[in-house]
Amino acid sequence: MSDTADEQHVEAWLIGACQALGLNVTAAEDDFFEAGGTSLSAMKLIARVEETFGEDALPPDDLFAESSLRALASAIERNRCRTAPLAGS
Repeated sequence: MSDTADEQHVEAWLIGACQALGLNVTAAEDDFFEAGGTSLSAMKLIARVEETFGEDALPPDDLFAESSLRALASAIERNRCRTAPLAGS
């Protein structure tokens, strides 16, 4: 899968996860906090991201620094690649 396809997959997952938290999001351009996200829902989202994509896939600093879903998907992809175990390890 290409990087773009991976990010689009993560974006779609994030939209669903945010909707499950009761946020009014429909597109990757939507902003987590502008859609009604709070610090509590942010922690819930981070926990869901870690369950799905691995530990530290979305550190709180990344979420609070730039909170569009597209930016969050990019951060998740970047952090997944950085923390993924090496093949054969």
